[in-house]
Parts: sequence; C-alpha cells; structure tokens
Amino acid sequence: MQHVIYDNGYAAQQAGDQPRVLIEGPWDRPVTSDPLVGEVNDALGHGTAIAGIFRQAVPAATVLSIRIMHSDDIVYEGDLVTALNLVSAQVTLAEDQAQPRPDLMVDAVSLSCGYFCESAQDVTYTSVLKGAIDTLLAQGVMVVAAAGNASVSRRYYPAAFADEPRPGGTLPVISVGALNPNGSRAVFSDDGCWVTAWASGAMVITTFPTDVNGALQPATEEHANGHRRRTREGLDPDDFRSGFVSWSGTSFAAPALAAWLTQAMLAAAADDDGLKLSGPTAANAMARAIHAITRRQQQES
Repeated sequence: MQHVIYDNGYAAQQAGDQPRVLIEGPWDRPVTSDPLVGEVNDALGHGTAIAGIFRQAVPAATVLSIRIMHSDDIVYEGDLVTALNLVSAQVTLAEDQAQPRPDLMVDAVSLSCGYFCESAQDVTYTSVLKGAIDTLLAQGVMVVAAAGNASVSRRYYPAAFADEPRPGGTLPVISVGALNPNGSRAVFSDDGCWVTAWASGAMVITTFPTDVNGALQPATEEHANGHRRRTREGLDPDDFRSGFVSWSGTSFAAPALAAWLTQAMLAAAADDDGLKLSGPTAANAMARAIHAITRRQQQES
C-alpha cells in the first residue's frame, strides 16, 4: 500500500499539483527538520505510538499501519484519500461472496489527523474525503477519528462527520475526545455536539522508535568520591532508545477507543455464532460493528 501512496503523490506532483514532499517508506523521516537545532519533529513516531496502543489493548488483533503523516505533522489529503480507498479495496476482496477472504478484513480504521474548513472551497475537498469514509462505513468498517487538540468547539474534520445525519442501519463516524487519567475531559481536547465519544488520551504510555535521540542533553553533575570521579545524569528528554514515550492528544484517544471496540467485537465473536469473524459479508461486518458500538454506549450510559 505504501508504494501506491508514493506513486499517486508522484503523479500529482508531475501533473502540477502544489509542491509536496513524497513519503518514500513506512518509517518516520527526518528525525529533525533543522539539524542545527536538532529538536525532534512534532509528529515523529506518531504512527508507532498509535500502533502500540492497539498492541497493548488488543494483542490478538493484526495492526495495518499505513503512513500518510509526515514527521512535521503534515498530511496531504490526497494521501489520506488514497489510503482509505486502498483499505476499502482490501475489504471488498475480504467480502467477496464468491471467494471470501476473511483474513483480509479490516474491522476498524483509526484516523489521528484532521483540519478545520477555512473557506467555501474547502467543502468541495471535504466531500471527497467524506465519500471515501462513507464507502468504508457501508462495508461495515468502523471509522474512528480524533477530535483535535485546539481546545475549541469548532468543527474539526473528519471527526466532525460524526454529527451529520446518516441513513438508518448504517454505521456512524465516531469522533473521540481525550480524557485525563482521572476520567475528566482533557483541557486540550476539542469539544462540542459533534464529539460523540471519549477515551483516555493524556499521558499515554506507548511505543516509540528506538533509534531516536534528539539534540537535547540531560543535566549532569560530577563529584569526587575519594580518588574517583563519578558522573550522574538527569533524564534525557528526547532520548527514546527505551522504545517508549509518554504522549498526550486525541490522536491517542481515537485508537484507544477503536481498540476497545475491536476487543468487544472479538469477545462477541467468541460468544455468539451470529457475530463470528468468519462471516465475511458487509452485513455480517455491520452486525459486529453495531454490537460493539452498542456495548460502548451501554457502558457510558
């Protein structure tokens, strides 16, 4: 899938699209956009952290991670739409009634990116993204989106699609705000009638690339102990060689909720013949998703 995103981006670039940087592979690069300063880029390791949340919460699940976000926090909408269409195409193969491939099924898509509409023209572009998401929802794929971290009620897309009316019997977009560890709503999280769910998203401990060590240095001190000198250090704030990070944002609340729904789906499949994962049709997928969403609503009521 990653090479398709690159090829489509390259084709758009050659056709005269706005200047863009192409994503050449799944790994976050560069570590820093300013080597003279050496600060770690804002979104470096973003996808690894999200995958780690799924792995912790649902170890039995298979995580498909498609990189569309650059390490400087930029996502080209064309890359996002391409990725969603690729997932939809895979689900189509999984749900093929003549030769089903349940091993290819994608049960939930978690989107930790978004934007505000700035002009009337933005509505046109938003409709293209909405169409790609609606296709997934019609296939029985749950779509969970981060509500944003601007601490406002202004609609943030694609999460704000959750507030738009949908035909009966179809899945909704689920927009997720962030909770603090004590269960209160995080001050940074967007809020409003279009935010339909909440999950832990503050001070989340999750995975991070082990080859990242930024330019910041720990505080050190030396002291003499007899004839020997010993050095002690404080914590190096951008040395991630441990493979873990503490991070806050609705970017992490969205996969936390998607993981919870996936786990609920797995539990239901184990207990109910009508919700077995071996039923690969869109109707079966829809029934599994609705069951999981209903379970969550019951828990929160």
